[in-house]
Amino acid sequence: SMRLTPVEYQKSGGRAPLPAVAFDIDGVFKMGGQYSAAGAEALRKVIDAEIPYVLMTNGGGGRTEEQYADEMNKKLKAVDENTAEVEFVAGDQMILSYTPFDSDLSHLKNEPVLIVGSPRILEAAVNYGFRKAMHLSEYTCRHPTMNPFGKSGLEKDDCVINLAREEWNEDFKAILVFTDPVDFFEGIQVLSDVLLSSQPGKVEFEPERRIPIVFSNPDLLWKTQYPHARFGQGAFRLALEVCYKARLQSLGVSEKEIEERLNDFVQYGKPEIAQFLHTKRALIKQAAKTGCDISHYYMVGDNPMSDIQGAVNMDNRALSKDEKRWSGLLVRTGVYKDGDNDLGATEIFDNVLDSVDHILETHKEVIQKLKEQKATRTAS
Repeated sequence: SMRLTPVEYQKSGGRAPLPAVAFDIDGVFKMGGQYSAAGAEALRKVIDAEIPYVLMTNGGGGRTEEQYADEMNKKLKAVDENTAEVEFVAGDQMILSYTPFDSDLSHLKNEPVLIVGSPRILEAAVNYGFRKAMHLSEYTCRHPTMNPFGKSGLEKDDCVINLAREEWNEDFKAILVFTDPVDFFEGIQVLSDVLLSSQPGKVEFEPERRIPIVFSNPDLLWKTQYPHARFGQGAFRLALEVCYKARLQSLGVSEKEIEERLNDFVQYGKPEIAQFLHTKRALIKQAAKTGCDISHYYMVGDNPMSDIQGAVNMDNRALSKDEKRWSGLLVRTGVYKDGDNDLGATEIFDNVLDSVDHILETHKEVIQKLKEQKATRTAS
């Protein structure tokens, strides 16, 4: 177990450094839509030990952080075997795939941006302060012939579209992909159009203009209630890149320029370092609330490619900067199956409760010491 030397203890200003934990959600606390009692017990143990923790998902489904936290509290409460009152998670402990957009893309909050994803993501975008956000579905309603397969775009006699008043004045400064588009064809066609031109219906291609497209989740696959994995937002990005590249080639754009344009594709979500830095800042904020320092970071997840790879990326970064180390703990309740490549997981556990027990056991001296200090303070 990790012993604290007197010097280290003094250096921490008498604040015993504790571990900090980032938990994945799908495949860890819930399998499909079903939450587990073991997950509720695991969080109770972490709360009881006063360890800083956050929940980190490549999903979010367009909910705000508060909405997701409320939902999780309700669903964990429903399966919890302990009836004592507890708040499992608060909004500031939720890192959704698009949570970093709020801080990292604040320069776009007064600019027109095109928002892609489930219908309710517009609420999340406006909640972050993207005042001029327009949803892809609103954009295609304004320009119904962009998608020939869209509800309003089918050229039937009974659906004559009046385009006399159509204006192409949106001039988006960025495209933000919060969640997978409902319609892949519409996403690929219309986002290619918007990447090529500020007014696609008037000018097909504006070579001098370039805007970023920001993705929130790189997962090729994810696990739902279907027995096998389904394509995720990473698959949409792949499809868009291939089609956009071919489109640029058909316009006679040079390979060098095509490569530069593909660099306008910006990626968030696990295992990206940008996403994990956001999580690390959130954990430091949680630690500051109780006045503890962080001795070691843990990522608990079920997906080697997102959770474990992310922890490994952060650990390599920590080594090069001489910062606190990261460990990836893998659980068998989701994507990972025995025999798969674990991509450098420190340990593999049957479930989230076992992983929490391991963390508590590793750091039990410091946790115990803090409990005693607290008891003494309370007594005096």
